[in-house]
Parts: sequence; C-alpha cells; structure tokens
Amino acid sequence: MTRSIVLSSFVIGQAVVLLIFGLATLWWSHDLMGWLLWMVGEERALGAGNVIHLEGGGKLLTNPSAMFLWGVLPFWIFGAVQILAAFTLVWLWMAILRCCKTRFSSDESSTPPEKWKPMGGLN
Repeated sequence: MTRSIVLSSFVIGQAVVLLIFGLATLWWSHDLMGWLLWMVGEERALGAGNVIHLEGGGKLLTNPSAMFLWGVLPFWIFGAVQILAAFTLVWLWMAILRCCKTRFSSDESSTPPEKWKPMGGLN
C-alpha cells in the first residue's frame, strides 16, 4: 500500500513538473527565441542579407518567416510535447491502475499469476 502511494506520488509529481515546464516554455517562447538567435547568430539564422545593422549598434531583423521557424516554432513544439508527455504519463498510469484493479478481486486470497511475479525470487 505504501509503495503504491509513493509510486503514484512520484508519477503525478513528474507529470506536474512536465506540465509546469511545458507551460513555461510556451509562455516564454519569445524570450527563448531571442536567446536562440543570440546563440546561433542573427546572420546565420536569418541570412546575412536580412539583418540590417544600424549606426547605434542596433539591428533590424527583416525575415519574419525565418524568425518564426528558428525562434518560435521549436519552442512551441517543445512546450506542446512536454504538456502531451504529462497527460500521457498520467493516462498510462491510470490505465495500469485500472487494469490491475479489474484483473484481481479485492479479497486477500487472490494472487497475481506466476508470470507477473518479479524475477530473481524477489517478493
């Protein structure tokens, strides 16, 4: 009983962390886009002809489709995958619990089949 509570808490905790990080990735995708363009370099990501250098040291980035493909889309996909992973983890955990509850009756005399016992003689 204690082991199932600990495992359930662990699985739900992982799903919550995945959900939080997925939402944070979606929320701050614009800031992450700026970081990615800084890491790769504007000229490399957008093309040298699409970056206009201003006198004061600023830059104009003139290729919005490349900015979307390089900056926003990867983080939207990554955030969506994290959120989907959280829901998949909970769904699989619930499916396993539902499967185990329907396979065995609630009385104490029922035991799992031999093939379900842990390997190596661990009980």
